[in-house]
Amino acid sequence: MPPINDAELSHALRAAQAPQAAPAAAARSALALGCAGALGEELLSLLVGSGQYRQVHVGVTQPIGSATARFAPWVVGQGTPLVDDAWICLTGAETFVPKASPVRRFAADELLAAARLARDAGARRLAVVAPLAALLQMGASASHIGSADEMELTRFGFERLVIVRPTAADAQAQDPHLLARLVRSMGRTLGQIMLPRHAQQLSPRNAALAIWAAVQAAGDGTSVLGARELLALLEARLPHL
Repeated sequence: MPPINDAELSHALRAAQAPQAAPAAAARSALALGCAGALGEELLSLLVGSGQYRQVHVGVTQPIGSATARFAPWVVGQGTPLVDDAWICLTGAETFVPKASPVRRFAADELLAAARLARDAGARRLAVVAPLAALLQMGASASHIGSADEMELTRFGFERLVIVRPTAADAQAQDPHLLARLVRSMGRTLGQIMLPRHAQQLSPRNAALAIWAAVQAAGDGTSVLGARELLALLEARLPHL
């Protein structure tokens, strides 16, 4: 199959999102935790710019100013905002985040801590973005509860819990050794050729758009979507792709 055309996907998803906005949705507020790195920043941009939320409280490590009323920095641990929805982005050491970034990162082992913050803030709907390596996307665990922490999360009482596993990005750190960089580059090229389409990495922008579409389409209860389900959902809603 031909690779996904990111530019076409981005344009089509934007067109698909436009008619979904509802006046009542603007009364909602959200909490965004861990939106660091390229994917997290793109997702945060969508949350703040979507029009579905009147305010997005963003977990940070230090007080910062805001140029827009929708973007509300919140120093994690200092008081508790009141929200309707919560979004948690988990990142690993391979995710490049500038040292100057004030966003509070959350690693995979901090999932429950982040979920407690969301629950304490009153969130009734929770979306968790937990990137998964390309090779692991081909296993059944990509679309099922995959850890004890996720199993515990299902007992937190959220009306809607959506765990989304997009294909994880390659490590951004530059190895000082030329041979190591060449091996990594060759492996990346072979992966693009040999991996099935659903396991191939989308650009951060289009991955965020796909995650947004998946969460909007999910119903109440618990849903787990791997890269295969993300692609199937997009093909169902946008068959011309």
